[in-house]
Amino acid sequence: MRLTGDQTYIKNLNRSIVLNLLRFFSPLSRVEISRQTGLTKATVSGIVEQLIQEQYVLEDEHTESTGVGRRPVPLRFNRGAGYVIGVDLAVDYFRVLVMDLSCKVVTTYEDTIGEADSTDDAIRRMVDIIKIAIHATSDSPLGVIGVGVGIPGLVDSNRGVILNAPNLHWRDVALRSILEHELRLPVFIDNEANVGAIGEQLFGAGRGVSNVVFLSLGRGIGTGLILNGHLIRGQAGIAGEFGHMTIDENGPKCSCGNRGCLELYASETAVIRKYNQLTNTSVSFRNVIRRLEQGDENAKKAVDAAAHHLGVGLSSLVNALNPELILVSSRFGPAEKDVIHKVSQVIRERSFITPYSPARVQTSQFDSSSCAIGAGALALQAHFAGPEAHVHSS
Repeated sequence: MRLTGDQTYIKNLNRSIVLNLLRFFSPLSRVEISRQTGLTKATVSGIVEQLIQEQYVLEDEHTESTGVGRRPVPLRFNRGAGYVIGVDLAVDYFRVLVMDLSCKVVTTYEDTIGEADSTDDAIRRMVDIIKIAIHATSDSPLGVIGVGVGIPGLVDSNRGVILNAPNLHWRDVALRSILEHELRLPVFIDNEANVGAIGEQLFGAGRGVSNVVFLSLGRGIGTGLILNGHLIRGQAGIAGEFGHMTIDENGPKCSCGNRGCLELYASETAVIRKYNQLTNTSVSFRNVIRRLEQGDENAKKAVDAAAHHLGVGLSSLVNALNPELILVSSRFGPAEKDVIHKVSQVIRERSFITPYSPARVQTSQFDSSSCAIGAGALALQAHFAGPEAHVHSS
């Protein structure tokens, strides 16, 4: 096999290179683009003129003259040329974000998912809110270019099928085809932690970091793994189910069917269970956190226990993967700082490699919005992806 590119392919590839350079590093002049890409000035000028006509790129006012020749004209990416929709489909709620083409949030919509809601009911309400969000966007040259959805569970991202979301009790749901039929837009679906990792890598705290673990801490525990700058999906695209790592083979049964999974000890579910055992009550996670902020010692014990177990689990992950950065997205609110401190302390005590290559643990930049922003980034990534190489037989 040999990879070749015809003239159209090369032209589209060069266009993609210039456009994505401007997306992330503008303002840049035509001369600077030529210097950074190695493309001729004539090629760059032709591409830029096309991008200006398509309204992806805008010309700024002339800069000060260098005293030699014409003054360079700064070019910047027009992030307001269109919109993208990012959806966080969580266990008990979903969040819909309208974002511009740089993933800056414009509008937020939310709704709850009740335990009694069927899969069809939840999808119908989500579709209705996405349609409201689309119709409420301001006029723009491109309009809404796509929709991304983050799911807490196993996802076949190629087919857009939710294979198993145990905390939602959803199995084999062809969500992409349902949404594309309803919305008449490109739809992209992936695991919530994967999209969170993508969003942080492209636009957030993981930008410029090659080895990142993104941890989504909710009813369950999701993990997005970026190693050497690439998202790790595994053989079937479902890598990163760190929350279902067994830490007690004789432990309680998990929603996934296994026993003693980490998320039974280190998630919101674990905090609720521990607190209710200590107090002989039945309260929600939000109420536990509220009571923690009020100085409730039992709430502190419940959160500390979860943080300790999370640190123990992450110690193994640090030993195995040697990440530079661990980003945590949670709903712990003001308590998250103490959780991260406790987790970091346990990792330092238990990780074999920490003295040689310590991992930083910090809050994700987008925090509780990481999944929805990352889902939007997934749709952006697809829209701005370069052309695939043509494959010919030798």
